[in-house]
Amino acid sequence: MITFERARQIALESIGPTWVTDECGEYVVADYGFQDDRAWCLVDGGRRLVFDGDCSCQLIGRGSTLVDKRTGEVTSLNYLEDPERFDATIQVGQHPPEDSVG
Repeated sequence: MITFERARQIALESIGPTWVTDECGEYVVADYGFQDDRAWCLVDGGRRLVFDGDCSCQLIGRGSTLVDKRTGEVTSLNYLEDPERFDATIQVGQHPPEDSVG
């Protein structure tokens, strides 16, 4: 099984090189996220969004980055495509208070 740390590295290696670094910064993956039985759901994007909370750097229409726990395949899924799946995820790592669920 792919660990959460390995999933973060896979995303950095696959998405990072294609990321357009602009005023929102380089591509980063937070050390916290979510999971279900199939995949890790990463908190990722430009540095200003992920680490500084600058919502103006949220890319409209960009889905959440999922890394398959079995294969390591990176996919993207929007909440509206499968809200039940997102609602059933559990937290991984130490989330900042504003990202807490429940």
